[in-house]
Amino acid sequence: MSESRNASEISEVETIRVGVDLVSAARRNIGFLRAVAESQWLHDKATVVEAIRRYDELWMPLISDLTVVGSTNTPMVLPPFDVEWVWFCHTLNPVSYQQYCESRFSKLIGKAAIFDEENEEYALLRCKTIWTHKYPSEPFENETDLDMPIPVVTNQELLVEVSKHRFLYSMFPEAYRSEIVYLIAARQRYKGFLYMVQSFCDECSRLLPASDILLMWLTHQSYPTVYAEDLKEMEGDMGKVMTVWESVKEKEVKESKILWEREFDQPYE
Repeated sequence: MSESRNASEISEVETIRVGVDLVSAARRNIGFLRAVAESQWLHDKATVVEAIRRYDELWMPLISDLTVVGSTNTPMVLPPFDVEWVWFCHTLNPVSYQQYCESRFSKLIGKAAIFDEENEEYALLRCKTIWTHKYPSEPFENETDLDMPIPVVTNQELLVEVSKHRFLYSMFPEAYRSEIVYLIAARQRYKGFLYMVQSFCDECSRLLPASDILLMWLTHQSYPTVYAEDLKEMEGDMGKVMTVWESVKEKEVKESKILWEREFDQPYE
């Protein structure tokens, strides 16, 4: 048994390097999820189906054309709100997303790390200019007519992913989730969790992330090229981590809690 220590005491040598500012990214994601939750129009079946078509047929070919293989510079563009929601949901299934990108575009498509309003506005306007030029007959915003019959679903797998995450904000609604002090601590605990997965995953059947760690994990996943690069040595291990809507058994909760508290001598939640 190793001598217990605090998660913050793990050295940089021991922890996985995370190539995105998780604190800023998580703050943005919480705001984005809040906006999604408050946008009732976004969850109408016809709107969702059209958003998936726009993502699948318009946005992904557009961002692929702007993405240079091997470049670390992700294009500074952001898609329309409905499309960004589909994209976000898709990236939360990293294996499926990577297979989708490789099979269609022969490369993994990443997302720009844009965390301030001014840059977001620029990225959205730049996207609108490119979109309008590339797709002159396609409106930039989702203009689904709810009086018309629901269109044919073009990608059933994406519909499942988007529907599954509709209430994701309900897992992180508290105001303190956006506080910098909380997020800094959550980032360090997430790094501790990755260390635990890498070092001790054979000791548990499944590992359950605490809610703050889950927030950081989902945020990390939402930047797919960064996530793939950061965790390329842990790809097999991450399959043991329970995903956001998985049914949880008491045994798995207990095992995760015991392992965490043994290693870090701090409460798991």
